[in-house]
Amino acid sequence: MAQKKLQEESKYAKHDLDGDGIVSDAELTAIAKLEEMEMKEEKAHAQKKMAWVSLISMVVFTVLVFLPIFPDSRINALADLFGLFYIGMAGVCGAYMGMTAYMSKK
Repeated sequence: MAQKKLQEESKYAKHDLDGDGIVSDAELTAIAKLEEMEMKEEKAHAQKKMAWVSLISMVVFTVLVFLPIFPDSRINALADLFGLFYIGMAGVCGAYMGMTAYMSKK
């Protein structure tokens, strides 16, 4: 297979790990693995952020409901929606925790 020589100022120069001006298949494979690992890390970070936001939103929402600025009639009228909100947010938190525990055992 032909070697992949780099042009001057090539955007692929960052893939030349040993600095010889040639990008080998091994270097391309290593870079592909690194990029895949970075994508997985970004995905895990985004999922963690989603779980924290849902947990914090449940706490803030609960505190707001107990404040005297909202009349009881309004809270009773929206009780079904509140239940769905808690189920949805708890589902996000539970899915994150469950998948994190499952993946750590793999």
